[in-house]
Amino acid sequence: MQKIIISFVFSALASLLLTPFAIKLSEYFKVLDRPSPRKIHSEPRGRLGGVAIYFAFLIGILAPAQFGLPLKTAISFDMSIIGFLLSSLIIVILGVFDDKYDLTPRFKFFVQILAATILVTFGLKIEMISGINPGTYFDLGILKIPATIFWVVAITNMINFIDGLDGLAAGITVIASLTLIIINYLDKLSINSCVMLASTAGACVGFLKYNFHPAKVFMGDGGATFLGFTLGVTSVMGAFKSATFAIVLVPFLALLIPIFDMIYAILRRITREIPPHIADKEHLHHQFLELGLSHKQAVIILYIIALSLSFFSIGMAKINNIKAMFLLLLICLLFIIGMIRMRHIINAKRSAAALKEKTDDNKTDDNKTDGENR
Repeated sequence: MQKIIISFVFSALASLLLTPFAIKLSEYFKVLDRPSPRKIHSEPRGRLGGVAIYFAFLIGILAPAQFGLPLKTAISFDMSIIGFLLSSLIIVILGVFDDKYDLTPRFKFFVQILAATILVTFGLKIEMISGINPGTYFDLGILKIPATIFWVVAITNMINFIDGLDGLAAGITVIASLTLIIINYLDKLSINSCVMLASTAGACVGFLKYNFHPAKVFMGDGGATFLGFTLGVTSVMGAFKSATFAIVLVPFLALLIPIFDMIYAILRRITREIPPHIADKEHLHHQFLELGLSHKQAVIILYIIALSLSFFSIGMAKINNIKAMFLLLLICLLFIIGMIRMRHIINAKRSAAALKEKTDDNKTDDNKTDGENR
């Protein structure tokens, strides 16, 4: 527990101190997120906040494990950690270049797969998944490598999908990280995973001082993809190493908001015959704004939903596997129903607004006609 607390505190303080430099760095190199019709902010904002998050994370995991001699870092180095450090550096550099030059989605996807492949070559893989019946396991065999790459790359992009409101991605990451720490710690799954998650949460907490509405800086793709990559890797190190099927489900529930938002966005764009990588203004957080909520209200409500899901996931890890699966399916069903209902309300508001606009236009035309007749 001492390692976890020290990592959190060091990374939070480092993030508080480094983020102002990231703001100046963004302005110096002109890496700015400029206003557009699909964006919420009205003034240019720096996009290199992710650089501060990344270095704060490194400071957190390299913090002293205890105060005294001999000096030991909070994280214990092995091949999987070295693989993570190499591959995560690639992810951050890719994100920073994307923030500056707007790289093509195909190239970004290729590099993300390359980074995940490097991770796998250093020994971090989803070896097997426990079955619903206690004591049963499913060895993934030749699917170990593609399953790991798919999971890590998918989670890497999920955080990026919800990074649309000030403080949303950082706050959701804090909640998901703390949830996974609790599960890992209580079930003694992976101390390294706990340290990495604590450092991730701390870096985001410090960053939120500058990123909560109204934001002074954005984390950009460099920050969002790094956070997603780290959550994907730590879940492989921790929950997927568990012998309990219910714990394997925890990452899905803890990350349910970004998972659903990404799936919904991809399906929405495919049905409209739009490439999945083309951004729009119909993410879950955008729909909350369209319902009439303020920026802060939308973010806080999504925090509350994420916290509720995290409490459910912690409780789910302590019940039998059948009940855990049933609970996950029930929550997913309620989530889908809620999203469909919200979509119907928004469509009704749009129709009413369009009808009102049409009526106002007709009245204007009638008044013009009357004036001409006079």
